[in-house]
Amino acid sequence: MEPESVEIFIAGKSINAKSGETIVHALWAAGMGEAVKTGCVGGVCGVCTVSIRFQDGRPGGTDLACLRPVEEGMEVFPCPVESIPPIGPSPDPTVESLQAAFPTLNRCTKCGSCTSACPMNIPVMDSVLRMQDGKFDEVSEDFTTCIHCGLCRLVCEDNVKPHNMGLWVRRSLGMNRNNPSLAPATQEQNQVEREWNYLLTDDPQERFERAKRFRKHGGIEK
Repeated sequence: MEPESVEIFIAGKSINAKSGETIVHALWAAGMGEAVKTGCVGGVCGVCTVSIRFQDGRPGGTDLACLRPVEEGMEVFPCPVESIPPIGPSPDPTVESLQAAFPTLNRCTKCGSCTSACPMNIPVMDSVLRMQDGKFDEVSEDFTTCIHCGLCRLVCEDNVKPHNMGLWVRRSLGMNRNNPSLAPATQEQNQVEREWNYLLTDDPQERFERAKRFRKHGGIEK
């Protein structure tokens, strides 16, 4: 049976927390809400990222305070990461335009710290190498689950900005109207619009008849 309360340490300060509650809720209950920034409190925005260490020798790492339940003896260290101004995307992204936007692109020394720090298990270092090779579609997939906590930037001694570059790539591909991955979605949206226009005619009797034909044929009649 789990104890009703556990002792955790916030940057060295001991507080008691209810077993099973999250770090954020433990901080709020202890009147220390200012110790960690909070945003969505749902694991999306990433501003409550913390570093965790265990007294029993288990490997710690980074986690989100809004999702991580407290444990006896857990040591928590806030990781405030200041945001940087966003850089506008390019409708025709290339390695050259990426490097012009982020001159530190090629500074990566492959130490792997960014990958180790990522709380979403994104292969950050490998994705930076893919950026250098211009494999932007793969980069876009890599950063699909990025919560922009900024830890990959915080731990990088070479001032590479992986998550900022990943966001730039995703926004740039989104701007590119020639991106083939957008074509099916556009075609599907057009088809849905045609079907709604077909069904929502002003004449109630005709609307009823069209609905019957639509159901019979599984779509608009050819």
